[in-house]
Amino acid sequence: LQLMQTTKVRFIMDKKTTLNDLLALNLHEFEDEVRNIVDKATKELNMEKVLKELDATWSVMEFEHDAHLRTKTPLLRSSEDLIETLEDNQVQLQNLMTSKYIAYFLEEVSSWQTKLSTADSVIQIWFEVQRTWSHLESIFIGSEDIRKQLPEDSLRFDGIDSDFKELMEAAVKTPNVIEATNKKGLFALLEDIQDRLALCEKAGRIFGNKTSCLPSVLLRVVC
Repeated sequence: LQLMQTTKVRFIMDKKTTLNDLLALNLHEFEDEVRNIVDKATKELNMEKVLKELDATWSVMEFEHDAHLRTKTPLLRSSEDLIETLEDNQVQLQNLMTSKYIAYFLEEVSSWQTKLSTADSVIQIWFEVQRTWSHLESIFIGSEDIRKQLPEDSLRFDGIDSDFKELMEAAVKTPNVIEATNKKGLFALLEDIQDRLALCEKAGRIFGNKTSCLPSVLLRVVC
């Protein structure tokens, strides 16, 4: 259709079309126009292929979990393959966005950029929160002495502990990476947990600097 609109030559392509029929159209008189149309079609075909591959990849990309040693709480397992695929695909999408033929796929490419960017941000903060919770759990939950010495921060950590475990139980039920990381409000929740963890970590550090009653292993965590 685009070729007919550009060249003003009307024709029908079907199984009966022969080479002589095509030559009779004198399309060689529109060499530049035909080349541009073919180039556009080729680039769009490549874009469509990339988007189909993205969909195939992320429809089956799932988080794996390990159990926390003391509490058996499920924790996200670090995956180099996941991180590398996420980085590579974001570069691919950025390259698509620079194409002059992006118009037809702009909405789909933008949607994928948002999904993968969100996944990237959420995964980073999620692992930070998970790491800090794992370190502090043995202090504020596992040590009765610390709970007596830091009652306010221990109570704060109880709330964190409850929120984090609820988050991880929900994560197990939603293993798909894109679905799990793109849940509404998840990043804000992780930020909130991270901020509260920072307060507990600071309290533990100050307490550790003031007293030698903390076991050496715990001092290494909070100091």
